[in-house]
Amino acid sequence: MIKRNSLFLMANLGSEVTKIISAKNRNDQILLTEYSAHADKILKEILSLPDMKEREIEIKTLAEVITDISKAKSSLDISSVNIISYFTPFVMRLTRV
Repeated sequence: MIKRNSLFLMANLGSEVTKIISAKNRNDQILLTEYSAHADKILKEILSLPDMKEREIEIKTLAEVITDISKAKSSLDISSVNIISYFTPFVMRLTRV
């Protein structure tokens, strides 16, 4: 069984971000809202972990990016490919556990 540690949560967050991007591309506001809320819940859980305290600025910046890509009109110029690529190492490490 996989522990809900920072690695698991970051990989899970990556999954939610992929869903956010997909829902946004399909103009599905209901799912976009649902996935964004779940991503926010995961981010709060990540920030509560002791081993993530030193990465607080990174996680808060990531939260801003996720909030931005959840909007109808993003103000940041970050490609979907780049944001998904950010999460790939977490998923790869998790699947090796």
